Amino acid sequence: MAELSPDFVLYNGTIVTADAAYSVAEAVAIFRDRFVAVGRNDEVRALGAKAELDLEGHTVLPGLIDNHTHQLLAALDTDAAGVKVNIAQLESIADIVDAIRERATRTRPGEWVSTSCMYRGALREGRFPDRWDLDSATTRHPVYVFQSGKNIVVNSQALALAGIDRSTPDPAEPEGHIVRDEQGEPTGHLIAGAADMARLRWWQRMGRPPKKWDFLYYPKETMLRALAAQQRLYNACGIVGARDMGVSPDEIDAYQEARSAGRLTVRTNLILGLPSRYLGLEECVTAVRSYFGPKQPVGDEWLRLGGFKLVVQNDGWWAYTPEKLETLIREASGAGWTLCIHVSSGTAGDATEVVLSALEAADRERAISGRRFCYEHGFGLTERRQIDRVGRLGMIVAANPLLAYFGAARSLHMTATLERSRTVKVRAGEGFARAVYDWGLPLRTFLDAGLVVTGGSDNPAVVYDVERPLLGMYSALTGETLAGVLLPGQNVTREEAVRMWTVNNAYATFEDGLKGSIEPGKLADLVVLSDDFMTVPVGDIPEIKVEMTMVGGQVVYRRPIAAPPPSC
Repeated sequence: MAELSPDFVLYNGTIVTADAAYSVAEAVAIFRDRFVAVGRNDEVRALGAKAELDLEGHTVLPGLIDNHTHQLLAALDTDAAGVKVNIAQLESIADIVDAIRERATRTRPGEWVSTSCMYRGALREGRFPDRWDLDSATTRHPVYVFQSGKNIVVNSQALALAGIDRSTPDPAEPEGHIVRDEQGEPTGHLIAGAADMARLRWWQRMGRPPKKWDFLYYPKETMLRALAAQQRLYNACGIVGARDMGVSPDEIDAYQEARSAGRLTVRTNLILGLPSRYLGLEECVTAVRSYFGPKQPVGDEWLRLGGFKLVVQNDGWWAYTPEKLETLIREASGAGWTLCIHVSSGTAGDATEVVLSALEAADRERAISGRRFCYEHGFGLTERRQIDRVGRLGMIVAANPLLAYFGAARSLHMTATLERSRTVKVRAGEGFARAVYDWGLPLRTFLDAGLVVTGGSDNPAVVYDVERPLLGMYSALTGETLAGVLLPGQNVTREEAVRMWTVNNAYATFEDGLKGSIEPGKLADLVVLSDDFMTVPVGDIPEIKVEMTMVGGQVVYRRPIAAPPPSC
């Protein structure tokens, strides 16, 4: 009977199962890639596992899942990929310029120097970089800085390649703005549709098709190397699953190759991204109607197609006319897609109302309830009347507390810059009032209204830190951001936080019978923490570390043992 014994037992722990009863066990047994027993130490150890691990009292959670990432984009942003200047944690323009200058010395003249997403909090100078800052780093290369959202900052050479000068008008669709100085000269800061206009012109020069997010194209092997490094980072932060939002065909190809080669350690739902901002209405309709590729939920427990993403607005700037938006929603819903709708990141204005009306129109043609459509980020959904409408549609709120944690600091400390540059289109008060308007997340109201709420990051808009892997959960628990508590009384309980990052995320992708909790028959994905998430003082939660992560019964991360201090 030994061949029928569990492969592995973890015992003597506090195992938070996140099952329906939120039960806590002492031990769990794993056979191949599944949990086969959960319970007391004596009963689970009696099964005679081939190997055991004494947890020594450590807390175990189900493996964490991130509801909203751009995983491959994040991978290409990192130092491990080696293709971009990683500025994601640089908090000053001076440091950004220095990093770009250093990369330029190692890049052939004429080739692009591009960066990761910029730090999402406030920069020390209280403003964004401009073309003249970037020109001081290099005039021999076009420079592309991914500011945030769809906004970019470029140098003079990149502006010239896009044909943008003082006579270039702001684009009307998608809406955008060319930031100018007092003399009318473009500063290099291109907002929303203005950045789209530049990207399209650069792609045309390169002979490349448009895609939803990233600008430059990279060899598949580069993407595979980067993806492996990014997944190691996710695993080190307890992340075992993610949705990659708005993927393009070349990115799907890379994922499929990684899956075929057994190189995935993060279970990934791919959310398709049609580059609809760059296409006319009829082209979009044709693309949706004539789509002949794999349909959701094609795939397996490692990689599957999970839906279709639409980005409606960023900081008040519309990606589509209301007619185009309603048509896209109706066509995609009618074709059977689960829609993940980015209503806005930050300022929402009247976008929430417009989106809900379009969804309700689509619902009259094909019912949405039960299809697990997602309201991405959660920002702008603050009125109880609108929250109830989301509930009637059966939508899930995919909240990003970690994004709010950092983004609020920019709104608080850079209000004047945001409004002067028109990075945000809508005026909504100064300082703290602006931060609340942009980034307030009424999580308590969502949950009390009966909505399913999931948790995640929007990485790489914000980045994961192995030293503070649970920072997003902490923000959901306390409402804290770098601007303070935005909406008092809207915090969640620890049990709710765990569910947001585990079983609720599994539910959102129709996989709640497969993963998200520690129960017999489910995939053996778990994370071992350095402290008890359920009982430590809440202020200590950001300091909790991940000791070990398992995916499918395999250890994919162990925290390195710290070196002892030097002797005297």
